[in-house]
Amino acid sequence: MNARSAAAVVVAAVLGHAVVLAIWPQAHTLLIDLQVYRAGGESVLAGRPLYGGGVLLDLPFVYPPFAALVFVPLVWLPPPVLAAGWTLLGLVLLAVVVRRCGAAGPLLMAVVALATWLDPVRTTLYLGQINLVLLAVVACDLFGRPGSRWRGVGIGLAAALKLTPLLFVAHLLLTGRIRAAATALGTFAAAGALGFVVAPADSVEYWLRGTFASAGRISDVAGPSNHALAGLLARAGLPDLVPAALLALLTLAVAACLHRRGDDLAAGTLVGLGSAAAAPFAWSHHWVWVVPLVVLLARRASAGERAAAVGLGGVLLATLAVITRLPGPDVGPVPATGAISLWPYAYLALFAAVLAGAVWSLRRTRV
Repeated sequence: MNARSAAAVVVAAVLGHAVVLAIWPQAHTLLIDLQVYRAGGESVLAGRPLYGGGVLLDLPFVYPPFAALVFVPLVWLPPPVLAAGWTLLGLVLLAVVVRRCGAAGPLLMAVVALATWLDPVRTTLYLGQINLVLLAVVACDLFGRPGSRWRGVGIGLAAALKLTPLLFVAHLLLTGRIRAAATALGTFAAAGALGFVVAPADSVEYWLRGTFASAGRISDVAGPSNHALAGLLARAGLPDLVPAALLALLTLAVAACLHRRGDDLAAGTLVGLGSAAAAPFAWSHHWVWVVPLVVLLARRASAGERAAAVGLGGVLLATLAVITRLPGPDVGPVPATGAISLWPYAYLALFAAVLAGAVWSLRRTRV
């Protein structure tokens, strides 16, 4: 891709967001999740409980107590500064992730611009979500300099903020990176211990009374906004614990094979997507690991791989199609009929295709 083409993609992406915000001002939903994070920090400072009710109106705080400690500095920033700074941080970290995944020059510019229109990234930016922060921390840790003594710290911190990155610890163990896995677990434990020191009552509630294990605290598990396997099974009235565990194990096994083949980017991307698929609950914005997937496929497609080009088209179709029909929470529930009713299954279908593609590529390599 040349600079002119990349610039055209950037301009189109920026104009697209400008049009959306102009004709639909509530698209950003007032960065509502960022407000919840700020309220969590306020609760810590004021000594109010984090769990058992809403910290902002009726919206609950669903992260570990350590996350609320991290959010305390948000309280000290004026709301306009916080909103602008958080959005800018998300865009910068998006570029960092794309660069860490191997894109550079015009391709870097184009992928970053295009990625802002991937639904997981778009909703993360418009809601003020933390997912791009977690993605960047894990990606920089996982795809950083091999043999670094700090490897595992980022994964441990990300897991201390939100539990799903713990799957990367299992990935490190299965791929023989024992020291990095131990570092990640140690960092995770230290962060949890800090939570007990600063917010002991909340830590007891979250860790010892089982709040962390209750997916229902997030939202209705069987609702259409749950894009995890658990949501699909709950809507069908089926148990989800064993199937989700088996899916996680299958993901880890395939990722380990990719790692042994020397394809760390594909392995890490698969684990990231699998952490959303096997989670008890996954909003669409939890699927930000589609960004490394887009970079991976775009690089291979630009090198002439036809299958990668087809795959890239499929990823864009799965993650862009819903935007014009369901731009935010104010539109109401997903209709029960028509093509849009299939939206809750798009990410699982995408993950199934990625997993199958990974297995196929491994078999082809062996042949």
